[in-house]
Amino acid sequence: MNKYTYFKILSVMLVSLLYVGCSDSFLELDNPNGITDQTFWQTEKDLESGLATVYKALSENSDGSYYQRTNPQLVEGRTENFTVSTDVVGRYNIGTFISTMSDWQIATLYNWCYRGIFRANQVIHYSNQIKNIDENKKNQFVAEAKFLRALNYFNLANEWGAVPIVTSLAESSDDYFKAKSPIEEVWQQVVTDLQEAAPHLPVSYPADQAGRITNGAAIAFLGKAYLYQEKWDQAVAEFEKLVLDEGKYGYDLMEDYAHNFDGLHENNKESIFEIQYSRLRPDVWGGKGATSTVIAQEVAGPKIGWQEIRPTKTLLEAFLKEKTAEGDFDPRATTTIVWNYPGAMYYQKPFLELYADTAVWTKKYQNWWNENEGDYRSALNEHVMRYADVLLMLAEAYTMKGDVAKAAPLVQRIRNRAKLVNKEPEMKQWTKEVMMKEIQHQRNLEFVREMLHWFDLRRWGLLEETLRLSKVEGWQNYSSKFQYYPIPESELNNNPALTQNDPW
Repeated sequence: MNKYTYFKILSVMLVSLLYVGCSDSFLELDNPNGITDQTFWQTEKDLESGLATVYKALSENSDGSYYQRTNPQLVEGRTENFTVSTDVVGRYNIGTFISTMSDWQIATLYNWCYRGIFRANQVIHYSNQIKNIDENKKNQFVAEAKFLRALNYFNLANEWGAVPIVTSLAESSDDYFKAKSPIEEVWQQVVTDLQEAAPHLPVSYPADQAGRITNGAAIAFLGKAYLYQEKWDQAVAEFEKLVLDEGKYGYDLMEDYAHNFDGLHENNKESIFEIQYSRLRPDVWGGKGATSTVIAQEVAGPKIGWQEIRPTKTLLEAFLKEKTAEGDFDPRATTTIVWNYPGAMYYQKPFLELYADTAVWTKKYQNWWNENEGDYRSALNEHVMRYADVLLMLAEAYTMKGDVAKAAPLVQRIRNRAKLVNKEPEMKQWTKEVMMKEIQHQRNLEFVREMLHWFDLRRWGLLEETLRLSKVEGWQNYSSKFQYYPIPESELNNNPALTQNDPW
């Protein structure tokens, strides 16, 4: 199955979603012209079609899906690395810490996470009524659905904290109103789903099925879930499965950092999970295309795009802190942002033909090599996790356990790819505190615009200090309540069992 096949059956599946939850038919008759849960969930193809919609929930709605154009701006815009444009009020409010529980963009994001969970629950529930299906294939489909449910709960725990846990389809009206579960229970749901999914997922797929969930992805996210809970031993145990057996899983760093973002090397050996995008315009009803993204238009600099988020001088200074062993710029810098460095080009024009010599704009995830300035639709996949993340998370877990010497070679692998001076011998002698500062710095440079830095700063307890030192716009509005989003007001109004999280 190629990256487009998932979306060919969405028209059928999305219609069927409207009927789920109606266990008693009014006249006990099936509508011969309609698709219901009784008529749809019959074959292996139906089950795989249902699974396709779970994947699609991650990217189909530009304002609500977690990995579409809007959310990267919401996450990055809250850090010291970017400022947010004023023209989209909701995004600006979130980026400058003046948002409220009535903000519609927070509600839309929340709702789409639960849409993904609902669709996953459908696949898991109806898998048992499919006849004439290979048991291994059924187990794989269910495992993929459980991983995707875990990913949505991971994002809910990460963004909101305590939220309702829904793992089954509603059978009565009372089932629609779920109370919150403590954040610890939400994390446990993530762990349980990933543990149950991993054994039934393949290590790899044929090239035409790129983008499907693998065994390695389940292991990596399980390790990440443990890391985010500061369960260092469990995190190490999961990450080591991948790092100590690279031959089995085939993961490694790409030799050239830029190859992760040039559109020519997608689903490469560094990719653990990435959202598949296509340059074709969405046409799911006719089955002719897959989701594309206009993130290039949203984020590109003026005269090219809408500059909805703008890199700060703080980010540029972080990249310029250390040059390569040969005295050049860190290649991650020139891949991620563009400024007036020698030979800088942006959309096939010299930088100074477009901008002042003090300007800084985004390159990563942009069509910056295009000649046509109006060609904004992007096929660039969105990385959910790269192997570089696994290496640095394992290094962090080692460090937090006090084993800095084990962390050093992992950090040096990241430095080597960035062509930085070899510091491995001295790193092995560093204290835990010094090593953590290096890991924090490398994670910042490595994952700009990959929706990780905000959550890193929060779990390290560095949010307030970092924003204050940077003086990024809105820093003075920040308080600890903005560490997590509020439960949307619309959800509180619709669900009498739901209460707002503290301190909102």
